[in-house]
Amino acid sequence: MHGLRETIAVSLLWPAVRTMRWVPLGVIAALGAWVVRSGAREQGDPAATALPVATTMLGVWLCLLFEDAAADITGPSPVPLWRRRAVKVAVAVPVFAASWFALTWVGPLHGPTWAMTAMAVGVGAVAVAAASVTTRVVVPTRSGPAAAVVLVGVIVAMPVVIAIALGRPATIDPDRVPVGDPRSYWTSVIALALVVLLAATRDPALRGFRLSRRRASSTPVRPLAAGEPR
Repeated sequence: MHGLRETIAVSLLWPAVRTMRWVPLGVIAALGAWVVRSGAREQGDPAATALPVATTMLGVWLCLLFEDAAADITGPSPVPLWRRRAVKVAVAVPVFAASWFALTWVGPLHGPTWAMTAMAVGVGAVAVAAASVTTRVVVPTRSGPAAAVVLVGVIVAMPVVIAIALGRPATIDPDRVPVGDPRSYWTSVIALALVVLLAATRDPALRGFRLSRRRASSTPVRPLAAGEPR
């Protein structure tokens, strides 16, 4: 059984690589580097605004991860939904991490700090969770833009709104979170995103099968009376 699972994972690897949006990634990575470098030129700290913006831009690429033009064909696949998506995530996340790590060395930056890393993990988790949810409520071929809206709302808009409501300076600096300390804030964001991801990745056919089996088993079998039609 273990060998069969490995064979299935390998067979899904190449199709996953081919269907990913590599051109948008290249464009986003180049724009992200330009954003960080521009933030450094304006005599500011690029880690406070420019890098969070560039990190969110990279997260938009992850929002496109589950867009699938062949969703209607691959939906009834015997391979579970979570396994098909896990292969894509296993390919995309290291690429996302490497691209983001390169951005932390642009201009005056000297590598990632704890807060930068926590935000990047939060962006990745929220992006993948949003992509998983929107493929269920939006047409799979156009779920990416909807997931990107969710990502920007959670990572950028929500902290600003909360900060303004609490009378604090509006910022997207990962070190200056709107509520609590950076460690607890980003840990909460990551944990909630993972919960949503697990719920959204559950195979839609799995629950229906269990419910129908439970209902069938709970219905008592009554023998037919004499003369009763079958």
